[in-house]
This record gives sequence, C-alpha cells and structure tokens, in this order.
Amino acid sequence: MGFLDMSAIKALNFIKHKTMLLPDIQREFVWEMSDIEKLFESIADGYPLGFCIFWKTTRKVLNEEQPNLYYFVTNFEHWKTKNEKGSDTYGEEADYYIVLDGQQRLTALNIALYGYYSEKKRGKGYLSSNPKSWVKRKLYYNLDFHKDSLNTNDENPIKRFLFLSDDEAKNGNYYLVSDLIRKKDDWELKDSLDLLNVDRESQKDLVRVFDRLNDETSNGVIHYYEINNASYDEALDIFVRVNSTGRKLSKSDLLFSTLIDNWKEGRESIDTLILSMNSKGDGFNFTRDYLMRLALVLTDKDTKLKIEAFNRKARDEIKTNWQRIDKTCETLTDLLVSIGMSNENLTSYNATMPLAYYIFNGGKFDNEVSGNEARKFLAVSMTKGLFGVASDQSLTSTRKALQDYDCHKKPFTLDIFKSVVLTGGRTFTISETDIDYWLDNFEKGRMTYIILCLLYPHYKLSREAFHQDHCHPWVSFEPKNIKSLGLSTEKEEDWRHKRNLLPNLQFLEGDENEHKNKTPLKKWIEEGNSIEYMPSDISVELIDFDNFFNERRTLIKNKLMEIFDLA
Repeated sequence: MGFLDMSAIKALNFIKHKTMLLPDIQREFVWEMSDIEKLFESIADGYPLGFCIFWKTTRKVLNEEQPNLYYFVTNFEHWKTKNEKGSDTYGEEADYYIVLDGQQRLTALNIALYGYYSEKKRGKGYLSSNPKSWVKRKLYYNLDFHKDSLNTNDENPIKRFLFLSDDEAKNGNYYLVSDLIRKKDDWELKDSLDLLNVDRESQKDLVRVFDRLNDETSNGVIHYYEINNASYDEALDIFVRVNSTGRKLSKSDLLFSTLIDNWKEGRESIDTLILSMNSKGDGFNFTRDYLMRLALVLTDKDTKLKIEAFNRKARDEIKTNWQRIDKTCETLTDLLVSIGMSNENLTSYNATMPLAYYIFNGGKFDNEVSGNEARKFLAVSMTKGLFGVASDQSLTSTRKALQDYDCHKKPFTLDIFKSVVLTGGRTFTISETDIDYWLDNFEKGRMTYIILCLLYPHYKLSREAFHQDHCHPWVSFEPKNIKSLGLSTEKEEDWRHKRNLLPNLQFLEGDENEHKNKTPLKKWIEEGNSIEYMPSDISVELIDFDNFFNERRTLIKNKLMEIFDLA
C-alpha cells in the first residue's frame, strides 16, 4: 500500500486497453458537462484534484474470483449510456487496476479527451431511439477567453472551457481540447499554437493543461492510494468504508451496493431495464432509486429506502421475482407512453407505482377505458401532490387498497382509492372546488398538460406530438398589441394572466400549432379551423376575450365534472 502518482494520459491508456476497470457497486457516471468544464478549469489553474484509490491486482486473481467488473464510459449520452460489462476472463495483461474511488474524475477525463458528451433535445417528438434527437458535444477551449473576460459579468460569465457541437464550434474561436493529446511535447504544441496566432495567456493555459495531463509527479492530475495483495471482497470492504461517510457516495449508492450483493447479474439487469424504460416514447428519467423503491413496493416490503429494508430475505425475494418486476416495468412504461406521458410532463414518478403494483398482480390496461382511468389517477395524484409529501405513507396506503382488490379480475379505477386518507387529510377524491382551482390557477405547464389529456381522451398522444396551444395567441396580449383596445391597466394584467389558464388552452398537433402560431383566433376560425369546447354564438374578437374565456371555462368545467362523476 502507499501513495503514488500516475499521469492522466497513462491512466486513460489503461482505460483504453481495458486494464483499468470499475467494480459493480460503483455508481454510474453522474457528472454534468459543467462539472467537466470546471475540472479543466482547475487543471488549467494548477489546483490539486484530490486522491483516487486503486486496487492493483492480477489476471490470476480476477480469473479465480470472477468479480463483476465494468469498462469506463467514453461516449456519454445523457439518460441512455451505461457502463459496458467487463470480460469473464482476463488473459492479456499481468496487472489490472480496479478503481475504488475516482471514477467520476477519470470518466470525465476520458470523455473530454477521447469521446463526447451527448444530450437529448428537449421537447415532444424527440425519440431516444432516433440519433437525430441527440446533440453531440466535445470539450473546447475558448481562445477569446482572456480578451473577452475583461467585459464579463457575474450573471453571464464567459467560459474558458465549454462543450460545443461541431456547428457551434465553427461559429467562434475555439480549440478542441482533445487535440492536446496528439502533441508529442511542449515544443510541438507551442509551434501549433503559434500557427493559429493564439495569444500568450491562452498559450499558457493550454501548455499547463498539456503538462499536467502528462506529468507523473505530484504536480500531475492523478494521485492515488494503491492497495495490493487483497481479495475482491477485501477491496470492496475498503470501498464501502471509504464511501460510507457520505463524502463520496450518496445513501442510494450504498443501498444499491447492498441490493446487488451476491447477485451477479443484478447491476446489469437493473441498468439494462432503466435504459429500456427511459428510451421509450419521448423519454423518461427513471433512476435506480425509483427501481429500488418500486421493487420494495411490488414485493410488499417496507417502502422506505433504508439499509434495513434490503435485508437478505428482501434481496432474495426481489431477485426471485426479478423477471416479473422487469416485465411489469416495461408494461408500465408502455402504458405511460400510450396515455401521453414523458419526463417532460410527469411531475411525480412515485405516483406511477400503484399502477405498477396493479400490473404486477395481474391487472391489465388493455383498452381506452382503463387508459383513461390511469390518466385520472395520475391527474389527481399530480395536481394534488399526493405522492410528494410523506410519500412512504402514500405508497403504503395505496398498496393496501390494491391488496384488498382483485387486480387480476377487476378493472383499474380511481374509485379503488376513494377510502384512502393521507397525511393532512388529503384524499384521491375530486370536488367541484378542486376543479375551480385548476381552472383559475393552473398556468400552461405540466399541470395543465395532464388535465388536457383528460379533456382530449381520443387524441393518440403516443403517436403524434401535441402541443399546448393558446386559443387566443399569447402574443395578442402583449402591451404593443393590446393597447389599442382601450383597456384599463388592471384589465390588461388580468387578461395577461388569463391567457395562460386552461380556458384559453387547447391541444394542437405539433405541425398545426406551428402553423397557427400568432394567428388571431378569429382569422384561424375563418380559415376553416375549429377548437374543441368552443362556445356557440359568441364573438371571437379579442375585445370580447372575457366572454369567450368565461363561456369556455363553463364548458370545460362541465366536462371535468362529468369525468369525475360530479355532474
């Protein structure tokens, strides 16, 4: 054992040749692009970066003990990438490094110098399975940083290192950071920078980064504590002790390591399922935490995410039922897609767990009626925040209601939960007061989306991209467009508030919404178009907005009263 130094380039070479690997209880890569940018800021400024912990072992030990090991990520796609499973046999190199601490930093270096960071475009219609939905970005150095930093401000600071797409990089003065590792030495780097007419301060930054990446002394980037002559179990014991302070790993990371203890396929099975769920439809953001808690819910265990919940009996039961859990999760996600849900509009992932419990126990959502009941359940849960406060009690209480219900034979309905009373007297029942609150307070966003899903049940939200559209266009209420109507200041402000409320919102298919855009409602209707819940025989001139708003509010309220059996 002892403290040692290694150049970052050498460590990344080990990663490239797959002789530096990760143990299965390591969490996935969680850094954002901004974290990697800040790492390179620190390297350029000469700051120390802390220590890593490596278990140095041999192919003989790995082949005998057969641990679950994983390769590092090089190309990272947000919500999609997972570490690739390592080999079952090791026969090439004599020595291997298993990273017990330092994975995030090493992965960040690997992405910045050998790969890219990719994020999915936001919005409806960008499927994870479509390569065109992803924007690939590489790390660049801003060659105008020192010149422009004189004019920067706290609210909009100029970045020295930043991730850019190819098109973005062409529109500025940037240096691709990965080009540094293609230089033999300082002289070759300086010569290339001179040819680019790079200013002296930027040259200093890039040379310092180059030197520190290649340095094998304490001025370099990788300082590590090496563990030798240990078994895999002994190495993992050190890993848990080092990280149990909460300084490095979160509680959920340690819970995950507890869940997959002695479950060889555990990490691979769980991460594969999460990747599959998140790639469906317009994308979701299911996490390990969600799946761990859901496993407890489905197997009738304590729903609190704590070490005691994952005792040996619970772990064995989750492992035994994994195939059913996996199928349930896939079916649940397909249901969510079919009723128009995605990460963009799902405000409570916990609220989906009772739906999963119903499926797990033989229930089916195989027709339009059952799909609409699932929508109603999510609408009530999300608009009333039923799974946000005291979520463990909410999960336990809804599960108890389903335990007393024959899921295999009876259809899913909101009425299953009519007797459930949660903390603070909250219930799953909807009153006229609730509906009035929705109509008068919810502005365009996630809450109005789920209510519009109820109002437009015949729309195939899983097949087409439907947008929330303003009946009277948003822009019509801007000061320059509304002044000519001669309204009081108070009335103008009232209308600007009302324009974003449900009585002035509708669903429009994406292309149709782009076509409508700023078109006044009167002109839109004169062109042969129509809107649902349209009051008859009333003016659609903007000056008569109050009347339109109130009449359409009445129609929408009556429909919601009917949906929730209040009419």
